[in-house]
Amino acid sequence: MVLCCFPRSCPFCQVSVDNGFRIVHEDDHLIAFHDRSPGAKVHLLIIPRAHITTVKALDNSHVPLLEKMMDLGRKLLSDQGFKPDDDTQARFGFHVPPFNSINHLHMHVQGLPYKNTLRKWKYTRGCPWYAEASHVLERLRQGLEAL
Repeated sequence: MVLCCFPRSCPFCQVSVDNGFRIVHEDDHLIAFHDRSPGAKVHLLIIPRAHITTVKALDNSHVPLLEKMMDLGRKLLSDQGFKPDDDTQARFGFHVPPFNSINHLHMHVQGLPYKNTLRKWKYTRGCPWYAEASHVLERLRQGLEAL
C-alpha cells in the first residue's frame, strides 16, 4: 500500500456527508459516493479507505481490493436498474496519471449513457488517460504492473 505524505490534505481521505459528499455506501474498506461532475447518467466513485495514491501504485497484493471495488460497483449499478456486465450499460475504470484529478485511488462506476461526447471521450477505452478496471485487475492477477 502506498501512503500519502500528507493524507490530511487529500480530499478523498476526508470524505464525509459533512464535507458535501453524497455517500451511497460505506464499510470498513470502501466508500462509494456520487461524482461531483457526473459524466454519465449515474456516475459514482469508489475509493478505498486506505490512502493508495493512484492506479499506478497497485500490485498483485491489491487484487482482493480491486475485486471488492468492482463487486460493489456492480451491486450499486444493479440496484439502480443497470446491467453491470453489459458494456452498453456500464463502465468501470481509472484515470491514469497525470490525467487523474486527485491522488487517491478512485474507480469510476458509470451507468450509461454518457451525458455528451466530451464526457464519453474522457472515459474512452484504450486511451493513455483511462484504464478499464477489468484490464487492470487481469494484469495484477498475472503478476504484472497495473499499466
